[in-house]
Amino acid sequence: MRKFVFTAGIILIFFAVLYAFLPLGTDKKVYKVGVLQFTSNNLTTLEGFKDGLSELGYREGEDIIYDFDGPASAKEDLVPYMQKLLDGQPDLIFVSPTPAATVAKQMTAGTNIPVIFAPVNDPVASGILKNMRTPEENITGVRLSSSDGRRLQYLKDVVPSVKRVFVPYSPDDKSAQTSLKMLEEAAPKVGVQLVKKPFFRDTDVLDDRSYVPVDVDAVLLPREGLVMSRIKDFVTLCIDRKLPLSTVRFKQVAQGALTGYGFNGYDIGKQSARQAHMIFSGSSISMLPVEVSEDYLFINLKTAKDINVKISDAILRQAHNIVR
Repeated sequence: MRKFVFTAGIILIFFAVLYAFLPLGTDKKVYKVGVLQFTSNNLTTLEGFKDGLSELGYREGEDIIYDFDGPASAKEDLVPYMQKLLDGQPDLIFVSPTPAATVAKQMTAGTNIPVIFAPVNDPVASGILKNMRTPEENITGVRLSSSDGRRLQYLKDVVPSVKRVFVPYSPDDKSAQTSLKMLEEAAPKVGVQLVKKPFFRDTDVLDDRSYVPVDVDAVLLPREGLVMSRIKDFVTLCIDRKLPLSTVRFKQVAQGALTGYGFNGYDIGKQSARQAHMIFSGSSISMLPVEVSEDYLFINLKTAKDINVKISDAILRQAHNIVR
């Protein structure tokens, strides 16, 4: 018994001495990721980002931790949210969409903190980047393809009777301005007229029934956070008035919009996770060009039935996702 205790004591002393002389640098790196989001539209994007990193071997709570207090509901909240993230000394900041990316760029300027955006409508037009092939400074990510004109065409293909399309937009949102430019270029070719109207934080499309004119044939939401954050209200209004509603996100078609042509936020999150992994592996931002998201056609057949719209089989065969 004494021999056993003596031997065990020697072993414990050996490992204690070994541990004491191990170099401090051998501690496993735990990455800290700050998350800045404007509105709750992109929560599924964050989910995809986390799952993508998990699949790449980063276990939450062990290899990686996320600093996220929830999305900012107002643009003026983005700066204090961002400052809190910076105070936490993150290894990387994940941001979405354009307003959050703009604030992150401004507040990390001159630092070596990498920033990944997912998604941004047009990073050059919004002033976030000058060169998407070899991003300067500390920011890269995933942008949306320039497909709002194609989405307008699909709206017309899904409901050929559409002639006047209502487009609410935030006047000071650069992403909204990019969407409007694409839509304005496409409208004459598609054969529709755009009816544009400013949208603000206090706009209530359900209380103000006159906000959406009675003589429009459809509603199309541009790619911007504020307007898309009211998707439930627009779905309620459009179903009540039997109006086709077009959006850019599959999630919002699943929530009741009739159709959409655009991106799957979860997939974009996983796409950006690969960029984060490359940064953690030692790649510099300039080695990571901005990637472009893939676009798909989405259709909600339940909503089509609710608003009395018959969609042709030819169109249904083109859809990537059909909600039944």
